[in-house]
Amino acid sequence: MEMGDESEMGLLFCPWKLIRNFPHRHVGKQDQDDVAGFFKAMLFDGRVWDFYCLLDPGENGRDPLLLVPSAQFEEFLDEINSHLIVRLSIPKGRACAEFYVTFGDGHTPRPRFLDHADSDEALEALKSQIHRLPIDDLKSLSATTLQSYKDKMDRVYNSCKSKKNKRDLEVVRRKRIERQKSCGRMIKRTQRYLGLRNPTVFNFDSNSSMEGWHVNMLVPFRTKESARFICVDVEAWERGMHDITEVGLAVLDTHDILNVPPGTDGRDWFPLIRSYHFIIREHINKVNCRYLHGCPHLFNFGNSEFVYSRDISRRIGTIIGDNESDDERPVVMVGHDIRQDLNYLQKVGFNVWRVPHFVDEIDTKSMFQRLQKSSNGRGLATVCDELGIPGQNFHNAGNDATYTLRAMIVMAVKQMVKSPERQENDVGELE
Repeated sequence: MEMGDESEMGLLFCPWKLIRNFPHRHVGKQDQDDVAGFFKAMLFDGRVWDFYCLLDPGENGRDPLLLVPSAQFEEFLDEINSHLIVRLSIPKGRACAEFYVTFGDGHTPRPRFLDHADSDEALEALKSQIHRLPIDDLKSLSATTLQSYKDKMDRVYNSCKSKKNKRDLEVVRRKRIERQKSCGRMIKRTQRYLGLRNPTVFNFDSNSSMEGWHVNMLVPFRTKESARFICVDVEAWERGMHDITEVGLAVLDTHDILNVPPGTDGRDWFPLIRSYHFIIREHINKVNCRYLHGCPHLFNFGNSEFVYSRDISRRIGTIIGDNESDDERPVVMVGHDIRQDLNYLQKVGFNVWRVPHFVDEIDTKSMFQRLQKSSNGRGLATVCDELGIPGQNFHNAGNDATYTLRAMIVMAVKQMVKSPERQENDVGELE
């Protein structure tokens, strides 16, 4: 099967999270600790799993549902039982049905094939490719069929939850609301840094206003101190996620945009972005090809720089800044799923949380979800396509950093143009 292909009708599936939690839910307390450790160690010990995926059809903001064929879990239990004194088995009664789920009734979506995985690292790489899966067409379903499908997915999701917390649904609801608020604030903060929205009441210049403003005019608001947006993208080798192969940085200095109107969708600011692409010399021959097609040799925005692992942290520091930096203006880090890239930076020795002028982070993946009112994240190429940003040679760290920063600009300007009247109603918000 190819990635994205629908599973055959009638195939029985088991949620992967249910498998991972199996020892903690279906093994007695006396043996639980010993069995859990062995169970985890055996999951990928010479074993390859076939992973499928379904996206959440509701608006709950839940992670995509990972599934494996039930038959593979049965085989796994048979093998692990040959090494244990206690015998593990799928429970009887109502709980049994949780391990044998079918999909596709009434032309509802069936799980789509991701790929095979033989390690936790391979599985993490697969998860990063979920955004490439086709989006299921739910509009063709009748209201009754769609509701029935949503109810079924709710039951599957709920089967994976911890039985200890009876307030899970309330917790999920609260987290979703807070996440939505956070994304909304993120967009507003971005617009403020760019001069497109009123600063806080303490910096507010009463002579400035959005009234009559359009994209071919200079930004109407100017803060006391300009900030630098620094976007980061890090590429890791698919066969060993600890091997960082590329680092890309893109910089937009808000001081540079003060005398340049943004233009349609902020595109006149694109040339002001400075792009950097670093290839780690020790891993120069490690090019991803199994789950995505890397292209380290196709940097679109200048010349790539080859750097040894021992030097990359220092090189990053000269751009972002560090404790010895002369430029102490605020730094706003940007990324598409920003936390992952910031964690990768730590692997090459650069800890952005120790940079004294690092003040904020912007996640374009979350921004796009907010604007689309979607519970599922989208990959950078898809986001750029839907925003009308031309792009090529994605999965090159330098290119991705630049396209991500462009996406941030477009979303901030588009949203400001779309609803400028809202701008006048939230002067002094401290988000």
